[in-house]
Amino acid sequence: MSEEQRIAVCKTSVDQIYTMLRTSPQTWRNYLTLARSVIAHIDNTSFMQQPRRTAEQSWLIGGLQRLALIDNGNAEVPDISNWCTRQWATVLQREPQNVEALRGLGSAWLSRAQPALLRIHYVDGSSSSSGGSSQWCAPSINSIDDERQAALAVREAERRSGTADYVEAKGFLQPATEYFERAIAAATAQRVLSGDLLATAAEAYMSLGNASSPGTSERFFRRALQLLRAATAIPGYALGRYLQQYLDDYGRLVE
Repeated sequence: MSEEQRIAVCKTSVDQIYTMLRTSPQTWRNYLTLARSVIAHIDNTSFMQQPRRTAEQSWLIGGLQRLALIDNGNAEVPDISNWCTRQWATVLQREPQNVEALRGLGSAWLSRAQPALLRIHYVDGSSSSSGGSSQWCAPSINSIDDERQAALAVREAERRSGTADYVEAKGFLQPATEYFERAIAAATAQRVLSGDLLATAAEAYMSLGNASSPGTSERFFRRALQLLRAATAIPGYALGRYLQQYLDDYGRLVE
């Protein structure tokens, strides 16, 4: 079998993974062996080193990364995810404004934050792992007792923001938002900006807000709001239910 024939077989396998992700994502574990086989075969070709095949490479990396990150909270397939991250870095080194590579690296960092965000969620009783926040929906203050309780809550939130899970989450989420911002800038310049990219970046900012102290979190939540509004302005794009609720509730709160 020639190198091109092996590459073609790998692309057929990744096409099967894309089909599964669209039609039966609950069966993703059944495709891990196939994905690892693709990686092993691709690594034995010169495919990823061919600069004129960036679109094909991005399509292949993107499919494998979607499989690897499908269960973010458990991070069960770090080997596939890490391979994808290395390949995105190679593409980006060659093409610094490649939108898919920038987005892929942002998604990789966002995924790494998920276990810490889940632990924060369990402690706080909030919905941090999916981007929600107990900070942006604080009740109105109607009495001195309410003020005192609110001050205590702020001090406790400040204390928690310096604990291990919060520090870990921020360490991953800050580069995630940076890569997403670069992806948005590149996509805007290339006129390929999508609502999905904007919404994913918004989720990263919402999570960063959840992992930050009350004194710094508001600017992250406001940036998320800006991104969600921009996403809804793109014709044909609709936010998911949770993000739409965030946009409605937090939008009213800050207006």
